[in-house]
Amino acid sequence: MRLAFHLDIATSGLAPLRAEASTEEVAFVSSIARLSSPAPIIDLGEGGCIVGPLFRRELPATRVTNLDLAERKLIVETGGGALLADYWGAYIALLIDDNGTASVLRDPSGMMTCYMRREPGRVTLASDMAALAEPGRAKVDYRALARMFAGIDSIGRRSGICDIEELLPGERLIVNARESLIEQTWSPWDHVRGPKGRTFEEAADALRITLKDSIGIWSTLFDNILIGVSGGLDSSIVAAALGPRTPNLRCLTMVEPDSDGDERRYAKALVRKLGIRLEAPAFDLAAVDVRRPVMRHLPLPVAAHYFPAIEAEHRRLDVVTPIDAYFSGNGGDNVFCALRSAAPLADRFLAQGPGPGLFATARDLADLTGSGMMDVVRNGWQRIGRRRNGHRVRPDLTGLGKEGRAAALAEDDRHPWLAAPPGTLPGKAAHVVMLARAQRSIELYPRTAHPPQILPLLSQPIVELCLSIPSWQWVRGGRDRAVARAAFTGILPDLLIERTTKGSPGGFVRRVYDAQGDAARAMLKKGKLVEAGLIDPCWVARTAESDWQGDGRDLRLLSFAAAEAWINWWTDGVEAAS
Repeated sequence: MRLAFHLDIATSGLAPLRAEASTEEVAFVSSIARLSSPAPIIDLGEGGCIVGPLFRRELPATRVTNLDLAERKLIVETGGGALLADYWGAYIALLIDDNGTASVLRDPSGMMTCYMRREPGRVTLASDMAALAEPGRAKVDYRALARMFAGIDSIGRRSGICDIEELLPGERLIVNARESLIEQTWSPWDHVRGPKGRTFEEAADALRITLKDSIGIWSTLFDNILIGVSGGLDSSIVAAALGPRTPNLRCLTMVEPDSDGDERRYAKALVRKLGIRLEAPAFDLAAVDVRRPVMRHLPLPVAAHYFPAIEAEHRRLDVVTPIDAYFSGNGGDNVFCALRSAAPLADRFLAQGPGPGLFATARDLADLTGSGMMDVVRNGWQRIGRRRNGHRVRPDLTGLGKEGRAAALAEDDRHPWLAAPPGTLPGKAAHVVMLARAQRSIELYPRTAHPPQILPLLSQPIVELCLSIPSWQWVRGGRDRAVARAAFTGILPDLLIERTTKGSPGGFVRRVYDAQGDAARAMLKKGKLVEAGLIDPCWVARTAESDWQGDGRDLRLLSFAAAEAWINWWTDGVEAAS
């Protein structure tokens, strides 16, 4: 199954399809739109179609392959509102009303990627960036790159290629003869208030049922699944929910020996409990060349240099048994509200006032963060005082040049979810911000030529339920993601349920820097980022000095190098700098 599509919408007469779409199956044609896709298609008649897997919102979830006339009519007449209310999945929906207005709705999970180019007389949307811009001839949007360097919270709709935007999850693009505009049809803010009086135990029960059902139905779409497991809670929950329905399930954990990147102890406990296979290869430094683009198909060069080593293992495993889909627990921290701040205390005070519950949450946060009770209370009170100011973006300007700093601080492209409604609880505001960050980990490989990556924890029923759980329940007992831990107690090994540490591939990335830092500096010194004023060449030169080690400049330098290689690919078609 390929979760890919290409869509042309014309404002006056249908223009010819772009060549990139010619090899795909044409799924829908009308006087104003033409859509091609190898993904599953649900026909809506003259009202359009739905592209991608769709499930009915019920327990147990069932897959939808066709809709009756009344269901089709309701979806089109509500502009996709009925689709959001009664179904979920990984889809985009093309809807055409009686007036000839076309709209494109992207589902809230974001698992069907959707980029767009709006031009006079035409709007083109596609799941792959290369369908909208030609590598070797594209024009880079350096302002978008500067905002990316400033931090993930600074990223909005714009990609790093000029005139290509992303239709964000839950948004609808409306196109008619006069204009094209974007509306937010699904908002996380509509789901942050749960049933009054729901206990922690009731929340854990509901979450366990929803996780097992939503993740389980995903497993029915693919015969051979490879899941990346870190030995942490999130990927372990996904593996546990997949296991009963997936006979050909394999787990992959990458190993960086003698560091916090060796997760084999935890991954082995998982597979022993579930009775599934584990692959545990070591990261291979030979797979990485900092002069080559990392995940060059991405809309922004956000990938780190450990990915080429993972990609090499994917290729090896695919030869042994072809992989139909890559699953991951990515986004779990975000969806399961892994806060380590005093925001849950502020939430409980604002929601319930003073009382024994407030003291319990303060104690939970003290245990979780290692802070004293008075510090927790003081920080909670400060969060209450700041709640009207909304989310504060803290830009990272390290290494940026004059032009880069100015562009990084601009407010011209802001993610709409960061604008919290008046009266929002601080913890819920932080939860929604984390959810917006999770949407940046959707892409793995180009969609038209590779199996999809499925991030089931971003499924709409899971996200909406987790948003409705009070932030103080997520930190109960002094443990982060407490509701998710309770939900899978007895299903996962106690070693994983009780784990409080977290592994990281950072040790491997530092090894990449030690081996190829000089090559990265040489590429940047004469590169396009310096030429555009985005990064400071003096800062780049200083990273060769030894007295700074340990402050993160090595990882920052490699992030600049990844961006430089990505730029070279898109602007010159260069695979590796000379």
